[in-house]
Amino acid sequence: MWVKYLSSMKQEELFTLALGLQAPWFVDRVEFINAGEREVLHLYVDYKRGIELAGLDGGKYKAYDHRERTWRHLNFFQHECYLHANVPRVKQADGTIQQVHVPWAAEGSSFTLLFEGYALALCKYGLSLSATGAMLGVDGRVIGRIIRRYVTEALHAQPLAQVKVMGIDETSSRKGHNYLTILTDMDRKKVVGIGEGKDEEAFLQAIEQATLRGVSAQHVETVVMDLSPSYRAAAREHLPHADIVFDRFHLEQMISKAVDEVRKQEAQHTVELKKTKYLWLRNESSLTAKQRLEVKFLCYTYPTLGKAYRFKEWFKQIANNNEPVEATALLKEWIKLANRSKIEPIKKVAKSFKAHWTGILHYFNTRITSAFVERVNLKIQEIKRLAKGYRNIKNFITMIYFHLGNLDLPTHIKR
Repeated sequence: MWVKYLSSMKQEELFTLALGLQAPWFVDRVEFINAGEREVLHLYVDYKRGIELAGLDGGKYKAYDHRERTWRHLNFFQHECYLHANVPRVKQADGTIQQVHVPWAAEGSSFTLLFEGYALALCKYGLSLSATGAMLGVDGRVIGRIIRRYVTEALHAQPLAQVKVMGIDETSSRKGHNYLTILTDMDRKKVVGIGEGKDEEAFLQAIEQATLRGVSAQHVETVVMDLSPSYRAAAREHLPHADIVFDRFHLEQMISKAVDEVRKQEAQHTVELKKTKYLWLRNESSLTAKQRLEVKFLCYTYPTLGKAYRFKEWFKQIANNNEPVEATALLKEWIKLANRSKIEPIKKVAKSFKAHWTGILHYFNTRITSAFVERVNLKIQEIKRLAKGYRNIKNFITMIYFHLGNLDLPTHIKR
């Protein structure tokens, strides 16, 4: 061990520099203690006696007494490391006795700032709580508690800028029918509110979180969502001045599901359509030449399915039309012909489009989509997959804010 070849004085100076300690703090003693098959490094920190110390009230005071504290630090090379200090307390002008702040750790924490910052950085860049804990030699639940403290502090300390374009979506929190409602700031690309469930009450929870952090619901101008009745009702009540935009991709999904319903109906009478589901759901432009020939043949062989498929592709062409007036006229024509098609799944979509006309029209006028919202959903599912699920929904919400809340977190703490 290279440190053992240094004099006692040099060891202390070395670790004082390594910890970034400044006057009046310094490493007073260094010990290596055998703990089974490993050596554990213990650093004893002290301060220059007789000086006045800063109280929490900003005053300067002599030490009143001391309290022994220990903190887990990052390993020095392969050696587990702990800091020890008799932390002074001072008697302030108002008579209260307070422990002074130490520069290497947050108040109440049993880990150094560098340890916590490294743990946050590892999680931020893709490691799960358990993997981070294993790397640092602690339980993954300990890492979770560190993250929860920083996220909670950041949520309280960092007000939100006014959200003008808000995205609303649901995401599954675990297997079964367990969901979260996610609100996003579409301009700043971050999550601003989370509610448990996917109903109006969940939306209210999420909007209250955003409101508590400085967002005025009165000043939200646009809200992007799917056609969920509960979200529509909640948006109209709690975001009274926002235009509702129904996302084009959700509209396309509705038509794709209708086409698949037609396929299923036709497949009851033939095996030829049994394994062609994704052939009909993909964009025609993404099909290979062979697949296009197959679709063309099947459309000719099953004319009802072919007609439904052409409605799907036609809607995509309309949605891609950048001229709002022309696109609106074409969509009206689409709805009219879909209603006359005698294909019940397609007629059902046309009826829904007509009932939600204003929100669809807002899409053609704004061209705002939920592409970012969908990316958030994918990231949330990745967070869940890395952890192999979350039994505690509060922990899951914490990790969503940690990764997607754009919070000012100390993933790289300066010494």
